[in-house]
Amino acid sequence: MSRKSTIEWTNSTWNPVTGCTKVSAGCDHCYAERLSERFRGVKGHPFETGFDLTLRPKRLEEPKHWRRPQLIFVNSMSDLFHKDIPTQYIHRVFDTMEQANWHIYQVLTKRSSLMRDFVRQRYESLPAPPHIWLGVSIEDTAAMTRLRHLKQTNASTRFVSFEPLLDALGPLDLTDIHWVIAGGESGPGARPVKVEWLRELRDQCQAQHVAFFFKQWGGRTPKAGGNTLDGRQWQEYPDIKHNQILGTSLQVAGAPRDDSSTPMEVGPWAKEKLECLRKYLHAYTTILSDRRKQRQWPKGYFYIDAFAGPGTLKVRQQQINDSTQQSLFEIAEHAAEDAGETEYISGSPLVALQLKNPFTDYIFIENDQHRLNQLKELKENYDSTGRIHLRNQDCNEYLSDRLKKIQWKEWRGVIFLDPFGMQVPWDTIAKIGKTKAIEIFINFPVGMAIQRLLKRSGEFTSAERNKLDQYFGTDKWYDQLYAHQEDMFGGKPAKRQNSGDVLVKWYRKRLQDVFPHVSSAREIQNAKGRPLYYLIFAGPNKTGKKIANYVLKQGARRIQ
Repeated sequence: MSRKSTIEWTNSTWNPVTGCTKVSAGCDHCYAERLSERFRGVKGHPFETGFDLTLRPKRLEEPKHWRRPQLIFVNSMSDLFHKDIPTQYIHRVFDTMEQANWHIYQVLTKRSSLMRDFVRQRYESLPAPPHIWLGVSIEDTAAMTRLRHLKQTNASTRFVSFEPLLDALGPLDLTDIHWVIAGGESGPGARPVKVEWLRELRDQCQAQHVAFFFKQWGGRTPKAGGNTLDGRQWQEYPDIKHNQILGTSLQVAGAPRDDSSTPMEVGPWAKEKLECLRKYLHAYTTILSDRRKQRQWPKGYFYIDAFAGPGTLKVRQQQINDSTQQSLFEIAEHAAEDAGETEYISGSPLVALQLKNPFTDYIFIENDQHRLNQLKELKENYDSTGRIHLRNQDCNEYLSDRLKKIQWKEWRGVIFLDPFGMQVPWDTIAKIGKTKAIEIFINFPVGMAIQRLLKRSGEFTSAERNKLDQYFGTDKWYDQLYAHQEDMFGGKPAKRQNSGDVLVKWYRKRLQDVFPHVSSAREIQNAKGRPLYYLIFAGPNKTGKKIANYVLKQGARRIQ
């Protein structure tokens, strides 16, 4: 279960680190210190060491188990960019945020220059993923350098918390800031906030089109003074349009639903397939990125998703849930209900886009217009340099034309062939293999499609035979799968036992005629343990096969 928060602008808190040290006036009456020091010396208590800086590695993967999308305040009891937190540990926190990307993470720091430098190092010239919001805390004009550092941080969404607000701020340039939170101090000895300070801040937000969230007046307790300013509550969220996170566009609180963004629904086995893809692409881009940094070949390397689908997928559950998409406001209302929730995962386009070392180019091919529209929203969020290309056409036509136009001595690439059926004929496979530069991850749909065409009787119409001949690139499939069986009438064809395994082994040998290196085939099963399809790698180099075999061997039956 997630740790439900009473903080008005978030749903939950996640603390992979606790404890901190003071850096400025805003820290003087720290609520986190006051809370944790109450339990110093209490054996077995999480805060047995009080507010001493403490890494909590057992909590690192908690958000992966929170299935309902929610707003998560990261390190409410610490500062993620404290100088004594190892950089590698911060990378692990970001790894989790990238992998559990159905949530929105709110990262707030007073160590603004350290955050800026870390984000630049991790993402280089790219912005941080749009579901990771990066912010700074500013209490007075003495801390205003943090605003400058935030603007220098390559973030997709930037926010500032002016809490506790301790002084008038004067004119502010809020360019490239998406959200402002403001509030007074609470607790023993709380320093009062003045209404004119808040009005000045609110008015500047309105004039510069920045969402404004007034949290509290403060006092003895957080809610002692309420949260109305000039007769109304101000609880706006940033209007981040065209965002695939949570399977919907994020909108200002109270905005109407947009059911046109309903994500595609998949079976739970899709997670297994996409995790295999992610691990392989991570290894591939790490190797190619290092070569380019050393000014070695290649000129570039691309990822082609031949059946891209949308950026976010909804995992089908046995219990039927409400599939209507929720606005950000509704998520804030209901995020604590974890039991029986809807699960969202990244589709293959997002898997590829969120790699630590991205491809130089992406081509997403999608025939369905509705899914293409969702990909357009994804492109707007992730593409600031024109590296994402969308194609609304048959993938075989696109590949047949495109493969002839590229200088393969300079380029490399990976193609993910994940059809719903038998949409990729052998002719396309052969053309890819001839480049001697492309690696493929292919879904071989034995249980989902092929077996449905393979009749026990062995009797096929000419149209059925032609379809299978085109898919396999030969008519030899028949001899592999059917044997002559004698009976009192002279005999008839009979389907061989274990025809699925026979077919996979034969198809792998067919791939070896085109690609020098072919992995074992990993079986992907449905909820009842029946084979749906097989994942197979094929490519021009030995290292790719070695990595693919390692990725595909983990936790599944394989066919050599």
